[in-house]
Amino acid sequence: MSLETSALFHVWHRCNACDARPIVGRRFECLTCPAGPDNDFCEPCYELFKAGQVQHPGSETISAQPNSTPHSFRATEGQYSYQDCVPWLTVAQPVARSPEVPERFVVRPEFRSGRESFFGTYGFAVELESGERLVLTALHVLDEILKKERIDCSLSNSGYTGEELPRVVSEAKLYDPFAAKWMLARLGTAGPMLVLPHARVGEEEPYSQHDIAAFRANPAAKICCGTLADRPPDVGDPIWLAAKSPEGPVGRTTAAVVVEQTERTLIFRYDQAAHVSLTSSGAPLIDRQGRVVGINIGTGWAEGYRMGHAHHVGCIRKHLGIAGRV
Repeated sequence: MSLETSALFHVWHRCNACDARPIVGRRFECLTCPAGPDNDFCEPCYELFKAGQVQHPGSETISAQPNSTPHSFRATEGQYSYQDCVPWLTVAQPVARSPEVPERFVVRPEFRSGRESFFGTYGFAVELESGERLVLTALHVLDEILKKERIDCSLSNSGYTGEELPRVVSEAKLYDPFAAKWMLARLGTAGPMLVLPHARVGEEEPYSQHDIAAFRANPAAKICCGTLADRPPDVGDPIWLAAKSPEGPVGRTTAAVVVEQTERTLIFRYDQAAHVSLTSSGAPLIDRQGRVVGINIGTGWAEGYRMGHAHHVGCIRKHLGIAGRV
Protein backbone atom coordinates (compact mmCIF):
# COMPACT_ATOMS: atom_id res chain seq x y z
CA MET A 1 0.00 0.00 0.00
CA SER A 2 1.35 3.43 -0.90
CA LEU A 3 1.80 5.59 2.16
CA GLU A 4 0.67 8.59 0.14
CA THR A 5 -2.93 7.35 0.12
CA SER A 6 -2.99 5.44 3.41
CA ALA A 7 -3.88 6.38 6.96
CA LEU A 8 -1.30 7.66 9.41
CA PHE A 9 1.47 5.16 10.11
CA HIS A 10 4.31 4.27 12.49
CA VAL A 11 7.70 4.77 10.82
CA TRP A 12 9.69 3.21 13.67
CA HIS A 13 7.75 -0.03 14.12
CA ARG A 14 6.98 -3.24 12.24
CA CYS A 15 4.37 -5.90 12.98
CA ASN A 16 5.99 -8.92 14.60
CA ALA A 17 3.31 -11.23 13.13
CA CYS A 18 2.79 -10.21 9.48
CA ASP A 19 6.02 -8.16 9.20
CA ALA A 20 4.19 -5.06 7.91
CA ARG A 21 6.79 -2.27 7.59
CA PRO A 22 5.69 0.32 8.66
CA ILE A 23 2.56 -0.37 10.71
CA VAL A 24 -0.38 1.54 9.22
CA GLY A 25 -3.14 2.68 11.55
CA ARG A 26 -3.16 1.66 15.20
CA ARG A 27 -0.13 -0.06 16.72
CA PHE A 28 -0.37 -2.42 19.71
CA GLU A 29 2.79 -2.49 21.83
CA CYS A 30 3.47 -5.17 24.44
CA LEU A 31 4.37 -3.52 27.75
CA THR A 32 5.37 -6.81 29.40
CA CYS A 33 8.24 -7.95 27.18
CA PRO A 34 11.58 -6.10 27.31
CA ALA A 35 11.99 -3.33 24.75
CA GLY A 36 12.85 -4.68 21.31
CA PRO A 37 11.75 -5.15 17.71
CA ASP A 38 9.35 -8.01 18.55
CA ASN A 39 6.86 -6.11 20.68
CA ASP A 40 4.38 -4.71 18.18
CA PHE A 41 1.25 -5.84 16.33
CA CYS A 42 -0.73 -4.11 13.65
CA GLU A 43 -4.46 -4.00 14.45
CA PRO A 44 -5.51 -7.03 12.31
CA CYS A 45 -2.76 -9.21 13.86
CA TYR A 46 -3.63 -8.00 17.36
CA GLU A 47 -7.20 -9.20 16.78
CA LEU A 48 -5.81 -12.57 15.66
CA PHE A 49 -3.67 -12.69 18.80
CA LYS A 50 -6.72 -12.10 20.99
CA ALA A 51 -8.48 -14.91 19.11
CA GLY A 52 -5.57 -17.27 19.83
CA GLN A 53 -4.49 -17.48 16.20
CA VAL A 54 -1.19 -15.59 16.59
CA GLN A 55 1.50 -16.47 19.13
CA HIS A 56 3.12 -13.87 21.37
CA PRO A 57 5.90 -13.79 22.25
CA GLY A 58 7.17 -15.64 19.20
CA SER A 59 9.54 -18.57 19.46
CA GLU A 60 12.45 -16.44 18.18
CA THR A 61 11.69 -13.37 20.27
CA ILE A 62 14.77 -12.10 22.09
CA SER A 63 14.52 -12.03 25.91
CA ALA A 64 10.78 -12.63 25.83
CA GLN A 65 8.81 -13.33 28.97
CA PRO A 66 7.39 -16.88 29.23
CA ASN A 67 4.14 -17.57 27.40
CA SER A 68 2.40 -18.15 30.74
CA THR A 69 3.03 -14.52 31.72
CA PRO A 70 0.02 -12.23 31.12
CA HIS A 71 0.92 -9.66 28.49
CA SER A 72 -0.61 -6.20 28.46
CA PHE A 73 -0.74 -4.03 25.34
CA ARG A 74 -1.03 -0.31 24.68
CA ALA A 75 -2.70 1.02 21.53
CA THR A 76 -1.16 4.03 19.77
CA GLU A 77 -2.47 5.90 16.76
CA GLY A 78 -0.23 6.49 13.74
CA GLN A 79 1.81 9.69 13.88
CA TYR A 80 3.28 10.19 10.41
CA SER A 81 1.85 10.96 6.99
CA TYR A 82 3.56 10.59 3.64
CA GLN A 83 4.24 14.34 3.54
CA ASP A 84 6.07 14.14 6.88
CA CYS A 85 8.60 11.74 5.34
CA VAL A 86 9.19 13.55 2.03
CA PRO A 87 12.13 15.66 3.37
CA TRP A 88 13.85 12.48 4.55
CA LEU A 89 13.54 10.85 1.13
CA THR A 90 14.89 13.72 -0.96
CA VAL A 91 18.32 14.13 0.68
CA ALA A 92 20.98 12.85 -1.72
CA GLN A 93 23.09 9.86 -0.66
CA PRO A 94 26.74 11.03 -0.78
CA VAL A 95 29.53 8.87 -2.17
CA ALA A 96 32.04 8.47 0.64
CA ARG A 97 34.59 5.90 1.74
CA SER A 98 33.78 3.98 4.89
CA PRO A 99 36.08 4.66 7.86
CA GLU A 100 37.95 1.81 9.50
CA VAL A 101 36.39 0.30 12.63
CA PRO A 102 39.18 -0.59 15.07
CA GLU A 103 39.30 -4.01 16.68
CA ARG A 104 37.65 -4.11 20.14
CA PHE A 105 36.01 -0.68 19.75
CA VAL A 106 32.48 -2.10 19.41
CA VAL A 107 31.45 -4.49 22.21
CA ARG A 108 28.58 -6.71 23.27
CA PRO A 109 27.78 -6.18 26.97
CA GLU A 110 26.58 -8.73 29.51
CA PHE A 111 25.09 -6.86 32.45
CA ARG A 112 25.48 -8.38 35.91
CA SER A 113 22.71 -7.88 38.48
CA GLY A 114 23.23 -9.91 41.63
CA ARG A 115 23.64 -13.55 40.60
CA GLU A 116 21.92 -13.01 37.26
CA SER A 117 23.19 -11.72 33.96
CA PHE A 118 21.44 -10.17 30.97
CA PHE A 119 22.95 -9.80 27.51
CA GLY A 120 22.60 -6.48 25.77
CA THR A 121 22.93 -5.86 22.04
CA TYR A 122 25.77 -3.38 21.51
CA GLY A 123 27.97 -0.84 23.22
CA PHE A 124 31.24 0.87 22.41
CA ALA A 125 34.30 2.32 24.12
CA VAL A 126 35.31 5.98 24.11
CA GLU A 127 38.09 7.97 25.73
CA LEU A 128 37.08 11.42 26.92
CA GLU A 129 39.17 14.56 26.75
CA SER A 130 39.97 13.99 30.42
CA GLY A 131 41.52 10.61 29.61
CA GLU A 132 38.72 8.64 31.25
CA ARG A 133 37.58 5.52 29.39
CA LEU A 134 33.85 4.76 29.26
CA VAL A 135 31.63 2.14 27.66
CA LEU A 136 28.45 3.71 26.27
CA THR A 137 25.19 2.10 25.17
CA ALA A 138 21.48 2.88 24.99
CA LEU A 139 19.58 2.81 28.27
CA HIS A 140 16.72 0.78 26.77
CA VAL A 141 19.22 -2.03 26.14
CA LEU A 142 18.95 -2.66 29.91
CA ASP A 143 15.15 -2.89 29.77
CA GLU A 144 15.08 -6.54 30.86
CA ILE A 145 16.74 -5.55 34.15
CA LEU A 146 14.48 -2.51 34.51
CA LYS A 147 11.38 -4.69 34.26
CA LYS A 148 12.75 -7.44 36.53
CA GLU A 149 13.77 -4.97 39.24
CA ARG A 150 10.63 -2.85 38.73
CA ILE A 151 12.68 0.29 38.17
CA ASP A 152 10.71 3.03 36.47
CA CYS A 153 13.09 5.37 34.66
CA SER A 154 10.50 6.56 32.15
CA LEU A 155 10.01 10.25 31.46
CA SER A 156 6.72 10.16 33.35
CA ASN A 157 8.44 9.24 36.63
CA SER A 158 9.71 12.52 38.03
CA GLY A 159 10.96 10.71 41.14
CA TYR A 160 13.68 8.77 39.30
CA THR A 161 17.12 10.12 40.30
CA GLY A 162 19.45 8.06 38.10
CA GLU A 163 20.86 6.23 41.12
CA GLU A 164 18.35 3.36 41.21
CA LEU A 165 19.67 1.32 38.27
CA PRO A 166 23.40 1.61 39.13
CA ARG A 167 22.56 0.16 42.56
CA VAL A 168 21.49 -3.14 41.00
CA VAL A 169 23.88 -3.34 38.01
CA SER A 170 27.30 -4.26 39.37
CA GLU A 171 29.26 -4.48 36.11
CA ALA A 172 29.16 -5.21 32.41
CA LYS A 173 31.23 -8.04 30.94
CA LEU A 174 32.44 -7.14 27.47
CA TYR A 175 32.70 -9.38 24.40
CA ASP A 176 33.87 -8.88 20.80
CA PRO A 177 30.69 -9.09 18.67
CA PHE A 178 32.71 -9.48 15.46
CA ALA A 179 34.54 -12.61 16.66
CA ALA A 180 33.52 -15.92 15.06
CA LYS A 181 32.71 -17.27 18.54
CA TRP A 182 31.91 -14.05 20.33
CA MET A 183 30.96 -15.67 23.65
CA LEU A 184 34.55 -16.91 23.94
CA ALA A 185 36.00 -13.52 22.96
CA ARG A 186 36.08 -11.84 26.38
CA LEU A 187 37.52 -8.34 26.45
CA GLY A 188 37.21 -7.62 30.16
CA THR A 189 34.68 -5.70 32.21
CA ALA A 190 33.30 -2.23 32.79
CA GLY A 191 31.81 -0.87 35.97
CA PRO A 192 30.47 0.76 37.97
CA MET A 193 27.58 2.23 36.04
CA LEU A 194 27.57 6.03 36.03
CA VAL A 195 24.71 7.95 37.59
CA LEU A 196 23.14 10.00 34.79
CA PRO A 197 20.26 11.93 36.40
CA HIS A 198 18.49 12.75 33.15
CA ALA A 199 18.83 9.40 31.36
CA ARG A 200 15.38 7.97 30.60
CA VAL A 201 13.50 5.43 28.48
CA GLY A 202 10.04 5.56 26.96
CA GLU A 203 10.37 8.61 24.74
CA GLU A 204 8.26 8.63 21.61
CA GLU A 205 10.54 7.75 18.73
CA PRO A 206 12.52 9.36 17.16
CA TYR A 207 12.99 11.62 20.20
CA SER A 208 15.76 9.80 22.03
CA GLN A 209 17.87 12.50 23.66
CA HIS A 210 17.60 10.78 27.07
CA ASP A 211 18.35 7.18 25.98
CA ILE A 212 21.92 6.62 27.23
CA ALA A 213 23.81 4.48 29.74
CA ALA A 214 27.50 4.66 30.65
CA PHE A 215 29.98 2.44 32.49
CA ARG A 216 33.51 3.20 33.60
CA ALA A 217 35.87 0.82 31.76
CA ASN A 218 38.21 -1.18 33.96
CA PRO A 219 41.91 -0.47 33.27
CA ALA A 220 42.59 -4.12 32.35
CA ALA A 221 39.83 -4.27 29.73
CA LYS A 222 41.28 -5.04 26.30
CA ILE A 223 39.26 -2.44 24.44
CA CYS A 224 40.16 0.15 21.84
CA CYS A 225 38.61 3.53 22.59
CA GLY A 226 37.15 5.84 20.00
CA THR A 227 36.58 9.57 20.41
CA LEU A 228 33.47 11.72 20.50
CA ALA A 229 32.89 14.20 17.70
CA ASP A 230 32.66 17.84 18.75
CA ARG A 231 29.14 18.26 17.39
CA PRO A 232 26.37 16.35 15.61
CA PRO A 233 26.59 15.88 11.82
CA ASP A 234 24.62 18.08 9.44
CA VAL A 235 21.83 17.07 7.07
CA GLY A 236 23.44 15.52 4.00
CA ASP A 237 26.53 14.28 5.86
CA PRO A 238 27.47 10.60 5.46
CA ILE A 239 27.57 8.48 8.62
CA TRP A 240 28.06 4.77 9.26
CA LEU A 241 26.54 2.30 11.70
CA ALA A 242 29.33 0.18 13.20
CA ALA A 243 27.65 -3.18 13.85
CA LYS A 244 27.68 -6.74 12.57
CA SER A 245 25.77 -7.29 9.36
CA PRO A 246 22.94 -9.88 9.44
CA GLU A 247 24.41 -11.16 6.17
CA GLY A 248 27.48 -12.44 8.02
CA PRO A 249 31.05 -11.12 8.36
CA VAL A 250 30.99 -9.05 5.17
CA GLY A 251 31.87 -5.75 6.81
CA ARG A 252 31.64 -3.72 9.97
CA THR A 253 29.90 -0.60 8.72
CA THR A 254 26.60 0.25 7.04
CA ALA A 255 26.41 3.51 5.10
CA ALA A 256 23.72 6.11 5.75
CA VAL A 257 23.02 9.79 5.24
CA VAL A 258 21.71 12.29 7.81
CA VAL A 259 18.23 13.51 6.82
CA GLU A 260 17.23 15.40 9.99
CA GLN A 261 19.25 16.87 12.84
CA THR A 262 17.78 18.96 15.65
CA GLU A 263 18.47 19.41 19.34
CA ARG A 264 16.22 16.40 19.98
CA THR A 265 16.71 14.22 16.90
CA LEU A 266 19.25 12.61 14.60
CA ILE A 267 17.47 10.76 11.78
CA PHE A 268 19.29 9.00 8.96
CA ARG A 269 18.47 6.96 5.87
CA TYR A 270 20.43 3.84 5.07
CA ASP A 271 21.78 3.07 1.63
CA GLN A 272 19.09 1.13 -0.23
CA ALA A 273 21.34 -1.91 -0.61
CA ALA A 274 22.08 -2.03 3.12
CA HIS A 275 21.31 -5.03 5.32
CA VAL A 276 20.78 -3.90 8.90
CA SER A 277 20.06 -6.06 11.93
CA LEU A 278 16.91 -5.26 13.90
CA THR A 279 18.95 -5.70 17.08
CA SER A 280 21.67 -3.07 16.78
CA SER A 281 20.59 -0.73 19.58
CA GLY A 282 23.54 0.77 21.43
CA ALA A 283 25.95 0.49 18.49
CA PRO A 284 27.98 3.59 17.56
CA LEU A 285 27.36 5.83 14.58
CA ILE A 286 30.60 7.27 13.22
CA ASP A 287 31.63 9.99 10.77
CA ARG A 288 34.26 10.09 8.01
CA GLN A 289 37.05 10.35 10.59
CA GLY A 290 35.69 7.45 12.65
CA ARG A 291 34.54 9.75 15.48
CA VAL A 292 31.35 8.87 17.35
CA VAL A 293 28.40 11.05 16.33
CA GLY A 294 25.62 9.06 18.00
CA ILE A 295 24.27 5.98 19.75
CA ASN A 296 21.98 3.91 17.54
CA ILE A 297 18.49 3.74 19.06
CA GLY A 298 15.91 2.49 16.57
CA THR A 299 15.10 1.57 13.01
CA GLY A 300 12.15 2.16 10.71
CA TRP A 301 10.78 2.14 7.18
CA ALA A 302 9.34 4.78 4.85
CA GLU A 303 8.47 4.34 1.16
CA GLY A 304 10.75 1.33 0.84
CA TYR A 305 13.72 3.03 2.53
CA ARG A 306 15.30 1.78 5.73
CA MET A 307 15.52 4.59 8.30
CA GLY A 308 17.26 4.97 11.63
CA HIS A 309 17.42 7.39 14.54
CA ALA A 310 20.00 8.00 17.21
CA HIS A 311 20.97 9.73 20.44
CA HIS A 312 23.38 12.26 18.95
CA VAL A 313 26.75 13.35 20.30
CA GLY A 314 25.47 16.73 21.46
CA CYS A 315 23.14 14.93 23.87
CA ILE A 316 25.89 12.48 24.86
CA ARG A 317 28.11 15.38 25.88
CA LYS A 318 25.32 17.01 27.87
CA HIS A 319 24.63 13.83 29.85
CA LEU A 320 28.29 13.22 30.60
CA GLY A 321 28.76 16.88 31.46
CA ILE A 322 25.97 16.60 34.06
CA ALA A 323 27.91 13.67 35.53
CA GLY A 324 31.10 15.74 35.58
CA ARG A 325 32.82 13.72 32.88
CA VAL A 326 33.32 16.16 29.96
